[in-house]
Amino acid sequence: AAETLESALKSVVSAAAAMAAGVAAAGVAAGAAIAGAAVKANECVNVYADFEDSMLQVAATMGITQEEIANGSDAYEKLTNAAKEAGAATRYSASEAGAALNYLALAGYDAEKAVETLPKVLDLAAAGGMELATASDLVTDAMSALQMSTDDLDVFIDQMAKTAQKSNTSVQQLGTAMLECAGTAASTGQDLITLNTALGVLADNGIKSAEGGTHLRNVLLSLSAPNDKANIKLKELGVSVYDAGGKMRQLNEVMADLDKSLSSLTQEGRTNAISDIFEKTDINAVNALLASTSGRFGELSAQIADCSGAASDMAGTMEAGLAGTARSFRSAMEGMQIETGAIFAELKKSLMSDATEVIRSFTKDLQEAGGDWGKISEAVGKAISQAVAMAG
Repeated sequence: AAETLESALKSVVSAAAAMAAGVAAAGVAAGAAIAGAAVKANECVNVYADFEDSMLQVAATMGITQEEIANGSDAYEKLTNAAKEAGAATRYSASEAGAALNYLALAGYDAEKAVETLPKVLDLAAAGGMELATASDLVTDAMSALQMSTDDLDVFIDQMAKTAQKSNTSVQQLGTAMLECAGTAASTGQDLITLNTALGVLADNGIKSAEGGTHLRNVLLSLSAPNDKANIKLKELGVSVYDAGGKMRQLNEVMADLDKSLSSLTQEGRTNAISDIFEKTDINAVNALLASTSGRFGELSAQIADCSGAASDMAGTMEAGLAGTARSFRSAMEGMQIETGAIFAELKKSLMSDATEVIRSFTKDLQEAGGDWGKISEAVGKAISQAVAMAG
C-alpha cells in the first residue's frame, strides 16, 4: 500500500512539474510574442511618423495651418489620402508621394491641383525609372519655364515619354535638357513638339541631357537675335527667321530653308556661312539639326504628336516584371505600416509628452538643487514618483 501511494505521489509531482514547465514556457513565449509585437508596433509608429512629417511639410508649404489641420482641414485630408492611395496602388511609397506633393506645393499648386497632378507625375516617374520627387520637380520647373498651364500636363508628360521612346534619350535626360532651353523656347514661340523633336534629334547624335539643351538654346538665340554678321548672312541666303507678322517661325522650318540655301554652296562656303550665323561651339548641333530636315525631324515629330497615353503605357511596361512587383509590394507594406502606426501614434505621443514633462521638471529641480545632495535625492524621488504615476 505504501509503495502504491509513493508511486501515485511521484506521478502527481511529475505531472505538476510538467505543467509548471509548460506554463513557464508558455509565459516566456507569450512574453516574447508581446515584446515582438511591441517592437513591430513601434516600427509602424515610426513609419507613420515619417509619413506624417512629409505631409505636414506639404501643409506648411501650402500654408495650411496647425489649427486648420486640428479642425479637420479638407485640403490636408485630400493630400494625405492622395499620398496613401499612391502608396497602395503604385511602386512609390506614400512617403515618396508626400515628397512629390511638396514639390508641387513649392511650384504654387494648391491641394486640389496637386492631387490631380500627382497620378500623372507618377506615370512619368515610373516610365523613366526616376525618383518621384525628381520627376515632380522636373515637371513643375519645365512647365513653368515653358509658360504652360496644368491643363497641358497630360500632353507635356506624354510627349516626353514618347520622345524618350523614339529617340536616343531617357525621360530624365530629356527633362534635364528641357530645363536648359525651355525659357528660350517659350520666348521664341517654339511649340512643344518642336522642342521635343529638336532635343530628340540632338540626342540621336550624342548631344543629350544638359549639353543638348544648352546647344539648342544657343541655336535659338543665334537665330532669334542674330549679330550683324549673322543677320547679313541670313539675308544673303534668303532665310527668313520671322514671319510677316514678326513672329519667329518654328525651328524646323527655318533650318529646312537654311539647309536648302546652303546646298548650293561649296563645302567651304557652307562651313563659313554656318560659322557666320552660329557660335562655333554649337556647330555640331547645328549640323545635326540641318541633316534632320530631310526626313528625321518630320518622322520624329509625327511620332511625338501621336503620344496619347504614352507615359501610362511605359509605366505599365516598366512595372510588369518581378522587380516592379517587388517595388509594389514594398510600397503596399509601407501603406499597411502607416495605417497600423496611426492606431498607436496617439498613445506614443501621449506617453512621450508625459515623459517630456517629467524630464523637464526633474531638470528644473536639479538646477534648483545646486550641489545640495539632500535636494538632489528629493528631486530623484519626485521624478521616480511621477514616472510610476505615469506608468500606472
